[in-house]
Amino acid sequence: MVPWQVFKYIHILAVIAALGANFTYAFWLARAGRDGDRLVFVIESVRRLDRRVANPAYIVAAITGLAIVATGPYGIGEPWIGAAILLYVLVALLGISVYGPAVRAQLALARTDPTSDDYGRAARRARVIGLIVTAIVLVIVGLMVLKPQLWGG
Repeated sequence: MVPWQVFKYIHILAVIAALGANFTYAFWLARAGRDGDRLVFVIESVRRLDRRVANPAYIVAAITGLAIVATGPYGIGEPWIGAAILLYVLVALLGISVYGPAVRAQLALARTDPTSDDYGRAARRARVIGLIVTAIVLVIVGLMVLKPQLWGG
C-alpha cells in the first residue's frame, strides 16, 4: 500500500467516527425529552463526545486529507478539493463561533428550567445550527466521493 492510500484509509475512518458521533446527538436529545436531569446528562455527554471523539476525528480528517493531497494523485488545484477545504473552514468557524455557544446556552437553560419557552428556543437554535453544520459536512463528503468537475477542469 502506498502512503496516500494509508492516509485515505485513516481519513475515511476519521470521517466515519466524526459524522457517526454527530448523527447520534438528535437521538440522545430526543430520548432525554424535557426531563431536567436526563437532559443535562445528555447535553453534557454530547459535548464530551464532541470534544473527545468528533472534533479530534475532524482534525485527523483534515490532516490526512492534506496528506492525501501532498502524496497522492489529487492536487490542491482540483476544484472539488478547494471547495471542500473552503466548506471545512466554514464548518469549523460555525462550530466554534455559533454552534458551541448555542449548545452552552441550551445546557445552561436545561440546568434551570428545561420546560421553559427560553429552553425550547435555545434547543431549536442549537438543533437548526447542528443540522446546517451536518448538511455542510455531507456536502463535503459528496465532494470527496463524487469528485465533480464543478468549474474549469
